[in-house]
Amino acid sequence: MSQGETLDPRWIGAVIPREHWHFHRQLLDRYNIVLAPGEFSLVMEMINRRRAQLIEERRDGQAIYSVRLPVAQERIYVLAHGARIITAWPPEKRLNVIRRQLERSPLGAGSL
Repeated sequence: MSQGETLDPRWIGAVIPREHWHFHRQLLDRYNIVLAPGEFSLVMEMINRRRAQLIEERRDGQAIYSVRLPVAQERIYVLAHGARIITAWPPEKRLNVIRRQLERSPLGAGSL
């Protein structure tokens, strides 16, 4: 740790499973966000319960979702395949355009 950085006490005794490390590394690289313990589960729950806004369905069964992280008050894009989160998708202008169009449409107004 560099000077000025401290260990978040919420992480003492907490663990990130190996299969989720890619997501967390990409989230840090692309959004400069480190989730607190339990926030990743919240992201998964939002996607699985369809509370995350579906932005783009892909041919291979994957989808890009827009998720607002309540603690950080930040919106991120997540690539998932069903219930499995793959990565934090890079923020792209085209995804913001799609999201705004969906929010304006009567069908997309209830999704966040």
